[in-house]
Amino acid sequence: MSRKKKLSIIFGIIIILFGLYNLFWFVSTRYTYRDYVKAVPKESEAHIQFDEKKQLTYNVKTPDYLYFTGNLGASNKEGMVLLIWPSLFGKDFEYGLRIENKSEVHEIYIDENLKPVSHDPTQEKIIEDNYEEVKRLYDSAQEKFF
Repeated sequence: MSRKKKLSIIFGIIIILFGLYNLFWFVSTRYTYRDYVKAVPKESEAHIQFDEKKQLTYNVKTPDYLYFTGNLGASNKEGMVLLIWPSLFGKDFEYGLRIENKSEVHEIYIDENLKPVSHDPTQEKIIEDNYEEVKRLYDSAQEKFF
């Protein structure tokens, strides 16, 4: 087999693998995020919705091209944000909080029980001080997305 033919075969295999990866990415991200984008319709090129009654903003960030990580969000007007990262097929979730207090911004990974993953006493205190609003964001996000 000539060198040119070998390179053509290798190049063909790479193209096929890349095509299969694209197909897998497209199907898996559409499957994972289909219910979430239905819950928050697209408006002005983004999936963002403001709930007047609850005074909360919901958003869905679908994964960028060839990435599998997107997120769901619920935020209030005071700058507190709950982020939810679905797993590849939406069975498991990771949670994070972004809390602005005065001049500080705290970013904390939490579990489904609203406890810091790191078990840091400082983070536990921040969540304890803001528990009512953290719980409201979590419950509203659960209601909206699940």
